[in-house]
Amino acid sequence: MTAKVSLISILALITVLFSACTTPVAIDPVSGQEQTANYQSGYFYAPIDGEPGPIFRTAIRVLDEAGYYRTGELHKETAITIYARKVGDEKVLVRIKATDPGFSELRIRVGAFGNLAESQSIYAKIRDAM
Repeated sequence: MTAKVSLISILALITVLFSACTTPVAIDPVSGQEQTANYQSGYFYAPIDGEPGPIFRTAIRVLDEAGYYRTGELHKETAITIYARKVGDEKVLVRIKATDPGFSELRIRVGAFGNLAESQSIYAKIRDAM
């Protein structure tokens, strides 16, 4: 009985840690801008200037040039999601969501648990290409 309770307690603690931790990430420390992104539960969230359509076209070009294999896309009224794979068959997800007129948010996840460094790299490439 105590092993079952311990296992449940550990799983609950891990769930709280992964869902509650938000890490602020500097987007462009070189330029000195005050923009920051968030990294939460394996997802990298960052603002980007532009409407979802042009960002989508830029994102698929950047993913193709970076060697990712695009496996699909999902277009919804408020968001566009790009699905891809990288070497090692890890999932790559890029979601573009309109926030305000002329502004959007990118949500990027690489792998099952997320990869902050690679997510930042994908974001930087998309942002530079815009």
